[in-house]
Formats: sequence, structure tokens, C-alpha cells
Amino acid sequence: MDSFSARADQLSNILRQMEQSAEDDQLFALGYMIPQLTLVAEYVEPEDNFDACFTQWLYQVFDDDNLTSEDQQEIIGLWQEALRLAG
Repeated sequence: MDSFSARADQLSNILRQMEQSAEDDQLFALGYMIPQLTLVAEYVEPEDNFDACFTQWLYQVFDDDNLTSEDQQEIIGLWQEALRLAG
């Protein structure tokens, strides 16, 4: 498995773990991100830095999905927490 896919899997597992202990108001953000990871891993041409690629992807789909700024902030905050946990 290449490092792009491996990183996607690692972060997906972390987000799923976070989901198990999440507050109710965090469930939307986590549920939004997890399938996005799969989409990026499967359909985006692998790049050197999965984290940067996925962050850019999130900002693109925020516009496409017309997410509120509050939802966007919650998603980015949880994404940064997942990155911190992944090391």
C-alpha cells in the first residue's frame, strides 16, 4: 500500500476513534470527514502530502456543499486534532 493510501487509512481510523467518544455536536463534522477521506484516497491522484491534499479538498467541498462557517470551523478543528493525534 502506498503512503498516500496508508495515511488516508490511518487518519480514517483516528477519526472513527474520535467518533466513538465525540460530543453530539461533533458527530456531523466527523461523519462528514470520514467518507471524504475515502473519496480522496480513491479518486485523487496521489501526492506527496496527503494531509495538505485533504485539507485543500475540504475547502473545495465546503463551497460545493454550502456548509455554514460554524460547520466549517468544527470540521477544520477536528481535522487538526486528528492530524495532531496521527503525528
